Amino acid sequence: MALSVIAMPAIKAPKVTLPDTAMRVRTLALTGRRVMPPIVVLSSAGFGFLAWKVPSARMAYSIAAACTIGVVPFTILVLLKPLSALISKAEVAEPKGRGVEDENWEKLLNKLILLNGVRVLMLLAGSLVGLHTALK
Repeated sequence: MALSVIAMPAIKAPKVTLPDTAMRVRTLALTGRRVMPPIVVLSSAGFGFLAWKVPSARMAYSIAAACTIGVVPFTILVLLKPLSALISKAEVAEPKGRGVEDENWEKLLNKLILLNGVRVLMLLAGSLVGLHTALK
């Protein structure tokens, strides 16, 4: 996830055509779709197990689990719409080979970067709460 936040500004580089950018965004999205769900489920399950096993820290571990698994509905409900719009807009522009100076394209890409940042912060919050609780 952090990779997408780091990679997205590089994808916006000038002189990169709209279809090239769309292909890179699609590749990042497909890779994330394949790699991240098992990691999120495993992390959340671990926090859930700790919430069950350590009654004195049940609330903190439950919060960590909720922040971690909360990435899934956030992605489905909030992130997929701009991502799909970005990819479909690029597929339409592909025959024209336009650059990324398209204003709507820039807005969609910036929105995607912001939403990816929110998603990363959700995972970071869950991780920090879990780490803080474990180190107490």
